[in-house]
Amino acid sequence: MTQGYSRPTYDHRDMREQGRIRWAVLMLMLCTGADVVAVTYEDNGYDLLVAINRNVTQEPRIITELQSMFTSASDYLYTTTRKYTYIRRVTILVPDTWTRDPAWELGGEMTFTDADVRVDSPHPEKGNTPYTFQPGQCGVPGRYILLTSDFVLDKDNDRDINYGDAGRVLVHEFAHLRFGVFDEYGIRQSSQHPVYYVDDTDLSLRPTACSTDIKGDFINAVKDSACEPIDSKEVVNKDCYFLPSAYDNKATSSVMYAQFLKEVVHFCESNPDSGRMDLKHNPNAPNRQNKMCKERGTWDIIKEHPDIQGRNPADIEDRIPQFKVVYRQRQTVRNTTICGRRIVLVLDRSGSMQLNFRYFKLSQMADQIIRDILPVGTEVGIVLFSETATVLANMRVIASPADREELVLKLPNLSDYGGKTAIGLGLTKAIKLLKENGKSAENGRIFLISDGEENISPKVNTIFSEIVSSKVVIHTLAYSDAAAKVLQPLSTTTGGQYSFFDESSTSTALAGAAERLLKDVSLCEEDDDDIEIDRRAIELTSTQTTFSREVLIDSTVGNNTRFIFTLSHGAGTEISIEDPDEAVYNSDSSEYNKDEALNIRRFLFPSTKTGTWKYTLKRISNLIENITAVVTSHPRVGSPPFEVETWTSSKTFNFSGDGNGVVVYTYVHQGYAPIINAYVEVEVSRPHETLNITLKDKGILPDNTADDGVYSNYLLGFKSNSRYSMKVTVESVEGQTVIIKSGTALSGRTLSVYQNTTQPVRYERVEAFSRTASPDAIDISGYDETVDQLDPGRVTDLDIAIHNKLSQTVTLSWTAPGDDLNVGKVSKYELRVAVTFGSLRENFTQASKVKDEDLVTGSMDPLPAGSQQMVTIRLPSNWSSDFYVYGLKASDEASRQSELSNLRSITLRSLTIPQRKPAPVSPGSATNFLIWVGVGLGVAVAVAVALVVVVVCIYKRKMKTKGNPI
Repeated sequence: MTQGYSRPTYDHRDMREQGRIRWAVLMLMLCTGADVVAVTYEDNGYDLLVAINRNVTQEPRIITELQSMFTSASDYLYTTTRKYTYIRRVTILVPDTWTRDPAWELGGEMTFTDADVRVDSPHPEKGNTPYTFQPGQCGVPGRYILLTSDFVLDKDNDRDINYGDAGRVLVHEFAHLRFGVFDEYGIRQSSQHPVYYVDDTDLSLRPTACSTDIKGDFINAVKDSACEPIDSKEVVNKDCYFLPSAYDNKATSSVMYAQFLKEVVHFCESNPDSGRMDLKHNPNAPNRQNKMCKERGTWDIIKEHPDIQGRNPADIEDRIPQFKVVYRQRQTVRNTTICGRRIVLVLDRSGSMQLNFRYFKLSQMADQIIRDILPVGTEVGIVLFSETATVLANMRVIASPADREELVLKLPNLSDYGGKTAIGLGLTKAIKLLKENGKSAENGRIFLISDGEENISPKVNTIFSEIVSSKVVIHTLAYSDAAAKVLQPLSTTTGGQYSFFDESSTSTALAGAAERLLKDVSLCEEDDDDIEIDRRAIELTSTQTTFSREVLIDSTVGNNTRFIFTLSHGAGTEISIEDPDEAVYNSDSSEYNKDEALNIRRFLFPSTKTGTWKYTLKRISNLIENITAVVTSHPRVGSPPFEVETWTSSKTFNFSGDGNGVVVYTYVHQGYAPIINAYVEVEVSRPHETLNITLKDKGILPDNTADDGVYSNYLLGFKSNSRYSMKVTVESVEGQTVIIKSGTALSGRTLSVYQNTTQPVRYERVEAFSRTASPDAIDISGYDETVDQLDPGRVTDLDIAIHNKLSQTVTLSWTAPGDDLNVGKVSKYELRVAVTFGSLRENFTQASKVKDEDLVTGSMDPLPAGSQQMVTIRLPSNWSSDFYVYGLKASDEASRQSELSNLRSITLRSLTIPQRKPAPVSPGSATNFLIWVGVGLGVAVAVAVALVVVVVCIYKRKMKTKGNPI
């Protein structure tokens, strides 16, 4: 045993202390807004950051238009949230590609990707329509709002015609962003969210909307005529949609349906306390809000948000936001542009770090962060802690390779390790270091690495509020499962990353934690695209002495490509690399560099050929040699890369208290264009336990939208209460993976009068590529292997595939749920039918059960999760009703039952399709379609002809210029 080693001691807190820290963490999370967005909230007011992309052409009117839009939005938000909230401040971040106006303040460390609202190029599927990137579950905030410069500037002078007041549009999108509610309109040509459904009151066709008070007409957009019933599963033609009428609507809700109706000033709620039925949520409509939020109203969700719950409405007379325009000026030090946030590495040097060469691996990781990760111009310091905390390196700016070298040389040696673990002292010292020379710690970064429990005061829970009030972001790495449990809440509360290294030979978590730092610390967006192509752990033994792996360098990357091999202590691995032209690079090549002290081998290629590269590793010692190989590259000039972003819905999961599960997400895209039909897998691991989970982009829970480039799945299959690390691998699939360049409307964007018609969908085949990335680690608790702890998944895509009046049958289809959410196979289904939505929803067990003798084709025997189920059944023959509503539940072997599925209705009676007589016009002055548009815009009959002509001109101009009426 090395001299100076002290056996680690572990502080077992009593339950009361654990309760105190959990309560402190919860309160601090609510106060600091540890959401994925940067919105801040105080005294009923929101502070928002709006950023303009560097590629947007300078136009001062963008700023004045944004100010006008947010002023209007503040009033509308105050009204719609019932005096609970308004917009207090708006900071507009102007890019450094614009010429600075002297009136603009100089910016600090704000970046485009920090913004709540982006002004940027159009989304390929959504065009210029405002859109919120909202991949999460009900109540989970979105990630950003996207506005285009054409929308902000009202380039075609038709913004109000399409969407109504722009401030209302912003509130619609802000509800996605902050409150995590969903759209309440239907989507043309969508089977899951059709634009209509059959109502149980008068057997008429109703629009998919929140309020049932919305008046309007069903319009055939192709024929410019009324919609006619057709005998198919669509009920009406697929080109039909509902056009709300603005001139006689009495509906006051909902913002998430048609914000352009002037009377709409409320969100819907399920049970209005006031008794006002005009606020009543419609749970029957097959929209995304009902799917994702289990048929609850948008106000039901909003009033449970921490911004609203437990607070009081306020009488705010002055609701005009305070505006600040900030110019993103790059700071320089020693002629070096500051491209990185200030960061302090806080490294554990306690005695337990001598175990298993932890000290060596820690130095290897720190070396890679300093040499390979931190951007030029990053100001960095190093703090060590054991029983005390010391500054190993004062803050200094990395302006040259010599600066990196000097920092690396300061990393601790084996003789520096020993003593106990004082995490609180280490953090306090780091915050003090960030404050030196009169600077603020706010927005600084700390990367904390520790392998044991705290056993020296002050413990983190006693200084938690002081740490959070400093407004630093703390990234944490739990080095071994024995690391302090406080590491996860530290990162969660401060908005940092959380990683776990289990010390197994197959783990790449150390390299993953280092690599993912870049996106957070980088301040120069155009320089931060260090793309991780491949990451793998390899073990060479006496039975496997060599290893080869092919790595694909696609055409979107290839600048400054690095092959980095981190070898275990004492390993002498021989490494060679072969390029697509079969040229070989080895230790004699100029691209090669060897770090003797830390056993790291690097190959740097300023420019790489596109194609398949291969590296080969050969064992040349008598040891078991463990190698972590990481390949990264930067985009080629002028080429947006294929990118991967990955995250989890939570860094913890308690089996005994949360039946919803934790979701892992991976967004695969090029710019804003989604890449679909790729293979995406997450590897979840701890020692002696590895789970491989495939992520899907099919719109089946937990995925909320099909084919949007966001792949997701529940994290299930855990077998112990422990920490788990994760690695995501993305690979193209030959002949299947495509990128959407333009196409049909997806949900998540503002509804326009024209129902968001877009250009025909256009796909492009994606060349072969691969990527790796890491989301946060996860802490599991409450697991009990003797108990079935999860319910079967809820069916959300029950559909009436076809109905046959002659044979009195209906064919139902759905995606099979799992025994545990979406894993496994349930034991049985319970399919029931009723004559009203309410009776089936409220008294499911009293509704008529579909029995085996009612089946014509198919089987009610459950299939494995994800399979398509379809049955044809006879309609009840002895019912006087012509209207039927179907719903189902699934049960597992432990008699746990799923929640009720979405409900679908059908009638065999001839349908009434709401249609309004158009206002009289002179012959040939306009089509019926445009007359209805004029009516929908609230035009008085006396001036209908004049306005229709205007609309025709605008419509034709837009069709010529964009091929798209939006």
